[in-house]
Amino acid sequence: MIRKIANTIGTRAFSAIFNLLIAILISQYLGTIGKGQQGLIIATITYILVFSNLIGGSTLVYLAPRYGVRRLLLPSYAWTLLMSLAFYFILKITHIVNPEFILNICILAILSSVISIHTNLLISLEKIRKANFLGVLQPLIVLALVLLFFIFSQDATIDKYILALYVSMAGTIVLSFFFLKKHFRNSNHSPQPQFKLIKEMFRLGILNQLSHIFQLLSFRMSYYWLGQVYSEAEVGIFSNGTSLIESVWLISRSISMVQYSKIVNMHKKKEAQKLTLDLSKLSFVLSFIFIIPLILLPSSVYVFIFGEGFGSVRTVIHSLAPGVLFLNLNIIISHYFSGTGKYHLNTIASFVGLCFAIPLFAWMIPSFGLTGAGFASSISYLITTSIILLYFKKESGVNFKEFIIKKNDILFLKQSIKNLFN
Repeated sequence: MIRKIANTIGTRAFSAIFNLLIAILISQYLGTIGKGQQGLIIATITYILVFSNLIGGSTLVYLAPRYGVRRLLLPSYAWTLLMSLAFYFILKITHIVNPEFILNICILAILSSVISIHTNLLISLEKIRKANFLGVLQPLIVLALVLLFFIFSQDATIDKYILALYVSMAGTIVLSFFFLKKHFRNSNHSPQPQFKLIKEMFRLGILNQLSHIFQLLSFRMSYYWLGQVYSEAEVGIFSNGTSLIESVWLISRSISMVQYSKIVNMHKKKEAQKLTLDLSKLSFVLSFIFIIPLILLPSSVYVFIFGEGFGSVRTVIHSLAPGVLFLNLNIIISHYFSGTGKYHLNTIASFVGLCFAIPLFAWMIPSFGLTGAGFASSISYLITTSIILLYFKKESGVNFKEFIIKKNDILFLKQSIKNLFN
């Protein structure tokens, strides 16, 4: 398991580095407004994707061992097309993004959703390395093309970035088909009728994705709020700060992906709970170590990296840091509940966090700008994490004192790091 975690952390680290380099290039060549446009495009694709994942999301990891790969594909594809079509009309009516980007956003959301479907199916088959490779390939292709367009061809526009997204996603989809090809054949899984399977996919998907929908609203609603109250320039600054501080989550998300694939195949709940507790503390300590340098860097470094106008990135990082750090616990524990089929608990925790986020954004963003957006998000993250911790305590009987880092945990951390390098 440690090797799978190591591989996942390694590939996600490369992915994060590639995405950071993309953000730097866009910031340097297109400025705060161009970076704001890119941030809104990616945020909107992500919103469509989270609704598409009502059918084709991480519940596929839970369902694939029970029903096989082939039977899950057609309903997932059909729902993806339906959601992108629905959002095309929603975006046309609401005008929350620039109208010239709407069609591209919806098509890219379809491509992104297909990648997500295939990746989740690979995880369900415990093909972690292949799933990780897909995750790192797409940003690598984007980076290569952005370098080609912006530097070598000297054609730096947001349209060229969108073209890079198209090429990278199409290439990743082709490779993912190749990885899954031999699993498309029928296999000896549950003979449940297709309409009942689709009903089950909806039931579990809604329970699971509602949590992600509420979380994403808490995570990215601030982009649109800043864009409406201020301008795309503020969105560009905030998106860069958010991307940097949230890169810390690659540790917990890497750990949780392997944890999830293990728990769905576990039969002893106590073992799953012990694994979750150990991995929560491991994730928290590693994230704390990685978050310190981001907090200590002066504004001048961020101006040097991203260009003029991005000095306030440091303010964004400081305001988001407490919530981002503690949400690591939520990421690990929520995957325990997902792996045991109790998606509704994650949904409740995320909904409570969102209920606090909305009034906080309404008050703090107009009053305090970028700092207000960061602190409002942090408070929402802390509340979400507190709720999920209470549910885990009730479920497992674990005392909160057991989350305190002890000598044995340090030894576990040292051994885990040693195993990573081995």
